[in-house]
Amino acid sequence: MRSSANNMQENFNRFDAAMRGIKTDRTPIWFMRQAGRYLPEYREIRKDHTFDQMLADADIATEITLQPIRRFDLDAAIIFADIMTPLKAADVDFHFDAGGPTLSFDHTNKADLEKLDKNRFIEQQGKLSAFLQAIRQTRSALPKDKAVIGFAASPFTLASYLVEGTTSKTHNKTRAVMAADAKAFDALLARISEMTIEYLKLQIAAGVSAVQLFDSWGDVLSPQTYSERILPHIEKIVSAINPTTPVIVYDKGASIHIEVLRALAARTNAVVSLDWRIAMGTCHAMRVQGNLDPALLESTPEAVRAETRAILEARGGRPGHIFNLGHGISPQAHLACVEAMVETVQSG
Repeated sequence: MRSSANNMQENFNRFDAAMRGIKTDRTPIWFMRQAGRYLPEYREIRKDHTFDQMLADADIATEITLQPIRRFDLDAAIIFADIMTPLKAADVDFHFDAGGPTLSFDHTNKADLEKLDKNRFIEQQGKLSAFLQAIRQTRSALPKDKAVIGFAASPFTLASYLVEGTTSKTHNKTRAVMAADAKAFDALLARISEMTIEYLKLQIAAGVSAVQLFDSWGDVLSPQTYSERILPHIEKIVSAINPTTPVIVYDKGASIHIEVLRALAARTNAVVSLDWRIAMGTCHAMRVQGNLDPALLESTPEAVRAETRAILEARGGRPGHIFNLGHGISPQAHLACVEAMVETVQSG
């Protein structure tokens, strides 16, 4: 009789199996920000369209999502979108004219806060039609051995954008609000969490087989603050989604929060994204992705191959590892270095 593990392998592609801790023929690979400015084909589209226009056009978003899969034969595509996207269904105005996002939102205004309501979000999900159509088109365009990943901002990261009104280097205003009125800030996180759950469910219904939470600004918080104030909201989202769809938790502060994240993984089976400052060998009991330093992709193919092999050897072929970068790929990444990374992983 064939083992249940072997039967499970037949039911999932390489990426989806690894997300569930099932042993695979080789380590699957995708990387954060894999559709972007380092690709000449992306830059060609970008010449004639603003970022807002690309996000609003399902065909363009689909094409951009597929570009790195065509070039590198990666195991998963992450849908081309932005972490601001769900705010469309909450009537929170934002745009990217200044490069990064600019938002119109007042966290002290009751009317603005009430926009972040899960029922309102569900009623207005039609405003996300282009985004959801891009997911459906991407899923349809890819063979079954390729996965499609959806994503959302973590509650803290999206809250920071709402409080700051744009990208911040310090997040001082956010942390000040967090300290000055803990009850109000936690209520804001709760609203975002409920909305995020519905947002991820829409993506799953459209065809993604895994989702990632991006805590892009988690590194500004201490482990204690992160554990006490942020983690309960993340765990709520993971627990709501994870029974059917695996969740990756990307915390930019993973290296300082690793024990907090280790406990989360033990409770929820979340996959933890590791940055390059964490030794892969210390995380054998966890399902993980990572952890190549993205700066290496601006070095030489030889250096990339060596470090990629070192990470794979440190994991030792244990199931539950998805190869990835410790942070998003930079626009300055050399294509030859990206190719060296991918080829090293795919050669087994």
